[in-house]
Amino acid sequence: MRLSARMIRQPFVKTLVKGALRTSFKWPSLLPLPLVVLRQAMEGGALLFRPRSEAIVEKTTLGGVSVERISPPGRADRVLLHFHGGAFFAGSANTHRALGSELALRGTAQVIMVDYRRAPEHPYPAALQDGLACYHALLEKGWRADQIVLGGDSGGCAHILSLALTLRDRGLPLPAGLVMISPYLDITLSLPSVTRNARRDPMVTAHALRRGGDGYRGDIPENDPRVSPLFADLHGLPPVLVQAGSEEILLDDALQFSERAQAAGVAVNCHIYAGLWHNFQMFNALIAEADTALDEIDAFIKAA
Repeated sequence: MRLSARMIRQPFVKTLVKGALRTSFKWPSLLPLPLVVLRQAMEGGALLFRPRSEAIVEKTTLGGVSVERISPPGRADRVLLHFHGGAFFAGSANTHRALGSELALRGTAQVIMVDYRRAPEHPYPAALQDGLACYHALLEKGWRADQIVLGGDSGGCAHILSLALTLRDRGLPLPAGLVMISPYLDITLSLPSVTRNARRDPMVTAHALRRGGDGYRGDIPENDPRVSPLFADLHGLPPVLVQAGSEEILLDDALQFSERAQAAGVAVNCHIYAGLWHNFQMFNALIAEADTALDEIDAFIKAA
């Protein structure tokens, strides 16, 4: 088998990316900086991720919530309602525009990046309320529930899981599926990988996650399923695709959720990518496995 130049240089590229993440993302998050400074730094880092020029990007509102609609050139027959990550306090449609464009152009799904209200200014249930407003607005615009997939990365996965559970509890139509990228579902940070992978993870620290989680929960206990939906009753959920990297401190969030959901009768496909980190899918221009992961997400959306 002939190896492409990209495959040959992958170990070197991964080492460079990990080093860059440690110096620009991980180590600064350990400093006693105001959350607004870390939020602005993440916005600045978005300049490194260029959205695909073929994607049609439109800033608009949905159900009164600010969103960014990212569409393929042709007709869309699915909607991915995506909640960005950022440990509940950071991130935006801007930081995730490149990811949205990649997902939109891989198939025929319109990607809607939700600029939900963030903690600590807007603790739980503000983001959930924004999600409900967007979901209802999609239904009112004529999209069927079986054409909608909920997507999230990092803390955004807690939002989509809370949204799906709320829809279930209210007897409302459920989406066709859920896509979880590097889920952050347990703000107690009590699972073993938080300490086991603390040195290996080149990007995320428990310190930053705890600051974000505390702002998100407000006065709610950290183990309450409303803010740590890993502990919720997971029966009756639609199929879920879970992706995570083996080196991230949130690895066990992905594994524990998958195990608990499967035990509750939910169809779950959990794929752990060896040697990779939190939200590695955003590095598809450099990392071959990121392209593979995005293709897997696209296939899941098409089959939902």
